[in-house]
Amino acid sequence: MKLNKIIIFAAMTCLPLQQAFSAPIEDVAVRVVDTGGGTSEVLLQKMSSSMQVVADQLFVDKDDGAIAAASGDYKRLLTEIGERVFTGYELVDVRLEAAPHTRITLFARPWSATISQPVMDLQFSGVEPQTAALLARSVPKLQEQLESAISGASVDAGDWAGGVLRRMVRSRLEEALPEFRAAVDVLQEGERTLVQVVIYPVGQLVTNIKYELRSEAIPNILLMDLKYKYAAECDKLRGLPVAYVQHHRQELEQLLTQKLLAEQAVQEFGLQPVVKLEPAANMAVSIMINSDKYKVWFEGYGDVGRESENLSGKAHLGKFISGRDEVFGEAEVILDHVDWRFGTGYSHYWGKSVWSFTRRIPVGDNEYRLEYNLSPKWRLRTDHFSSANRNEFGVRYRIHEFLSAEYVYGGDEFYLRIIGNL
Repeated sequence: MKLNKIIIFAAMTCLPLQQAFSAPIEDVAVRVVDTGGGTSEVLLQKMSSSMQVVADQLFVDKDDGAIAAASGDYKRLLTEIGERVFTGYELVDVRLEAAPHTRITLFARPWSATISQPVMDLQFSGVEPQTAALLARSVPKLQEQLESAISGASVDAGDWAGGVLRRMVRSRLEEALPEFRAAVDVLQEGERTLVQVVIYPVGQLVTNIKYELRSEAIPNILLMDLKYKYAAECDKLRGLPVAYVQHHRQELEQLLTQKLLAEQAVQEFGLQPVVKLEPAANMAVSIMINSDKYKVWFEGYGDVGRESENLSGKAHLGKFISGRDEVFGEAEVILDHVDWRFGTGYSHYWGKSVWSFTRRIPVGDNEYRLEYNLSPKWRLRTDHFSSANRNEFGVRYRIHEFLSAEYVYGGDEFYLRIIGNL
């Protein structure tokens, strides 16, 4: 009888002591471990985060002493839930450390074969192959990262592993190629696992290319091979998002410039290509071939509404003696009566303006000219001819690199001049 009283007294004393040392659980940390070590850390983190939600609901704000007392039941519950959540895996052990900061470790292993050497298929849809290669440089090692993430995972985990890969790809694209989206599929073909990633453009796309390659330094007829070659090169930009071209315009211009600089004709004559892109659905690509060494052009003139000297041609051979100064010689033929005229002169360039002086022989005439380029297509000029004390004014419009039209006022007559450029 006395012994029974002692046991009852001890039990009543220990119960308050247990409650005194108990505390509510403040947070829970869940970690999933692959006992074979084959599953990537990326997939294990996904598995851990899935169970983290369950653990928070089960344990946060609960009494850690009560959890510790029923740890066996909780371990069985976590095992049942985990095996339903982790398709392709089974839980072999659960470690539960009940405390205000509770720690749970779940030991898992694949229940079937694991993925070894997955086949990676990365494609860029809607763009040219060379453009796709350029885009792939923006997401380097993406294939290797996806392969590393899925290698070693259970073959049966393909569905939820695909979701992890989609988030990885989406994150990389948001950082490097925000103008693109991706579709990611994980397919099991017999014993082979195929990861297919299709990256496609979104938003307004470049649907048409307005292309031009010309030069004011050498005859354009000498550039015909380059013109056709780079028409095809620029056409490869079709299908890109306009926003992408806007963000990467300098890079694309530099890429085309470097290709042009590698051309034999450009290197032989010391030419300087200047590429300009104007991003839009109907995108303009302008390539100007400049030179700081010489200026050579040939033009033919047909004047409509002029009474005499209405068919003529002129050749200009110039050499730059500095960045802004040119000396030149010119030969002109008047076809009405096959009259040849020659001249030598000097030009000074500043900004969009050019001032020139030419001494004409054998007529002994001095010509003073001032030109101003309003735009790549429009040009104004004024000339003064000393022998006749006559002024001439012209407004010129370039139709394309081989044809221009100029409206001329020659002091006592107006006429339209059609100009053919070689």
